[in-house]
Amino acid sequence: MSERKVILYLAESLDGFIAETDGGVDWLQNNSSAADLAYQQFYRSIDTVLMGRKTYQRALQLAGSYPYQDKESYVFSTTLHNTDDPSTVVAGNIPEFVRKLKNQPGKDIWLVGGADIFTDLLKEDLIDRLMITIAPVLLGEGISLVASQLTDVPLNLIESQQFDQFVQLTYDVKK
Repeated sequence: MSERKVILYLAESLDGFIAETDGGVDWLQNNSSAADLAYQQFYRSIDTVLMGRKTYQRALQLAGSYPYQDKESYVFSTTLHNTDDPSTVVAGNIPEFVRKLKNQPGKDIWLVGGADIFTDLLKEDLIDRLMITIAPVLLGEGISLVASQLTDVPLNLIESQQFDQFVQLTYDVKK
């Protein structure tokens, strides 16, 4: 049995921001139908979602209700203690939790968001793949994909696809 992959799948502006300074993502509302189809295909390939508290709260705000009801869901937070949906709040050692999750049977795991979590997991060699959709917009400022300084993280380009004005780049993290 092969180990499950942890995949960061998200969109970012051409200048490298995953959200506006206030966490807004209105700039993604003009998505393409081809990009939506690619998202649906990706969504079927995973059975677990991971996210930080801010990403969780933003997802609830944007969707009106929890959008990942059909997936096993974990929210990493030290301030949130329970949710009104199927999500499980995890307050302990995130890398240790993810390491155990990767070794359980199942499909791949989606890291929905959380720049700090992404950076911490990347430093621990727990991110396997990045699927980044570049949106045709420059934000000028906002929330960066990487929360803190990293040493060089070599990536291997697996695929690039164009969806109308969007480009999706898929990289494996070299171990």
